[in-house]
Amino acid sequence: MKERDIQDYLFLHPEVLFPSGKITEKASEYSIQGKRIDLLFVVDGFRYIVEIKKVPIQREHIGQVVEYYGLMKTYMHDARLKMILVSPSIPEWRSAYLEELGIRCVEIGAVPSDLQEVNRIRKSTMSSQNREKEKQEIVGILDDGAGASFFDIAGPTTPRGMSFTRRMLQDTLVPIKSAYDSYDVIPFCITHSNSPHYYLEYNGAYGHGKNVLSHCGVWWAYRFGFSEEMKKNDVPNISIISNITGLDIIVNAELQPSQKALRQRIEKDLSAFDHLLQEHGGLWLKTYLKYEHQPRAYQWVLADLMAPGEFDGKTILSVQQKHGLDFSEERAFWLNRIIEENHELSEKQIAQLRDKNKTLNLAIRLVYPFKRDASIWSMDLKGQRSEIVEAVNKMKPLIDFFVR
Repeated sequence: MKERDIQDYLFLHPEVLFPSGKITEKASEYSIQGKRIDLLFVVDGFRYIVEIKKVPIQREHIGQVVEYYGLMKTYMHDARLKMILVSPSIPEWRSAYLEELGIRCVEIGAVPSDLQEVNRIRKSTMSSQNREKEKQEIVGILDDGAGASFFDIAGPTTPRGMSFTRRMLQDTLVPIKSAYDSYDVIPFCITHSNSPHYYLEYNGAYGHGKNVLSHCGVWWAYRFGFSEEMKKNDVPNISIISNITGLDIIVNAELQPSQKALRQRIEKDLSAFDHLLQEHGGLWLKTYLKYEHQPRAYQWVLADLMAPGEFDGKTILSVQQKHGLDFSEERAFWLNRIIEENHELSEKQIAQLRDKNKTLNLAIRLVYPFKRDASIWSMDLKGQRSEIVEAVNKMKPLIDFFVR
């Protein structure tokens, strides 16, 4: 099927891409400053450019598409400009990256031959539009000029904290992808303000946190990989997670496959890992005991906290071994405390705590923290974005170590 056939079809049937919008203008083969636009539509006051690819979207296409979108915004001087990418195949992790930047992804491999295919495209389009609408409502809570305060972030989720999360994820993707240019970068983040997770973020020796269970705060993350068949979180990612002490930028081994990958990689080359720790110079070690109270929802207990220079690769391996030896005693102690203190748990959740959690689940985090006294909290959004991008990009040697 030729690219032009799909272009002609969408020009004649734009309602496939805009099932609920009012289309007031349309153009095919539109040209601006020497650049060709396959299709252009004005829908509900927004201008949409449609880029059609006749091949599946690969990693090398991502930069081209994002650059093209940026050029069109510049050439058209239109902040309300939107883009739709049409291709026979757009892998989920690549569409996640593009859609976070505001580029809607639509899979069309051939001119639709029946109503069922048309309805599939319309359904996909409406789902994408609903996600974007919800996102923009959240993003709009924060003014462009004002940044988030420490109190917007520290502790359970707030509307301003949710807005900060979506703004930062969206605004940091391109500069982070530029630094991690050999990887696919897959963004994901908190989607609901009522998190089912609970944290006990406390270490008395450091005067860190509070010795009480509280709801999880906001978070977002970047996953890095190469493979078309890449499994989710089977290697460490970079996560940005809030808690009552501030905002942590983390090389994160949270799920058990990534915990195992982190330990095996350190064990394989201790000296290289220790060198990377020293080169960075600002990373804390945090470990969390995880106890599941419903499927994929946990009680997170801060188990170990060590400052930069107080740990190395052997320390991480020995900490894992220690918690393995102490597993039964720690499990009994923490489950009793959680059940006694967390009055929000249902009987079903308490039963799951007791019936499950039969093996050690120890999240391992290498953390660069923005605490209450950090300068980031006095900055505007642009400054906060720069601080976060710098912190994430400084972790690239560690991602290379764990992922490659």
